[in-house]
Amino acid sequence: MTDPFATYSNELRDGACENPFAALDQLCQDVIGHRLFSCSHFFLKSDGKSTAARVYTSDERNYPRSGLKDIVPNRWTGIVIDRRKTFVANSVDGFADVFPDHAFIASLGLGSVINLPVILKGEFLGTINLLHNADHYQPERLKSIGSIETAAQLAFALSSKPASPAAR
Repeated sequence: MTDPFATYSNELRDGACENPFAALDQLCQDVIGHRLFSCSHFFLKSDGKSTAARVYTSDERNYPRSGLKDIVPNRWTGIVIDRRKTFVANSVDGFADVFPDHAFIASLGLGSVINLPVILKGEFLGTINLLHNADHYQPERLKSIGSIETAAQLAFALSSKPASPAAR
């Protein structure tokens, strides 16, 4: 059986993948599983006017790449941005209070989520986001999350970060 981490590393090293997020998408599918995968770059501001942009998605129809959207402080931002911890919820009730689009997520048959913060050299770059059926992200599936975090750091480092709102 092929090691998905070795495959990911080889694809990036050999230039076989034009989009590092696509390679990360496949790695996460092979290791943890998902029905929806996306990556978002964040622009954190000390004045509280932080924004994010979805820069990769596995479902362009339902969750397209996006322009900037405001980050509204809530329980999720406290966990993911402030404490820089992974957010995991295995039911719609577990994330309904932090995702305004929770009803739409549920309508797609998605009921569990992982939001993994991507930190590189102390800078919060963004998140990778995996969604699946309810109860999918149980502890046994999360054993490789540290290795996924390292792979995500590499993907973000290799990707082109959108222009900062201040640069526009």
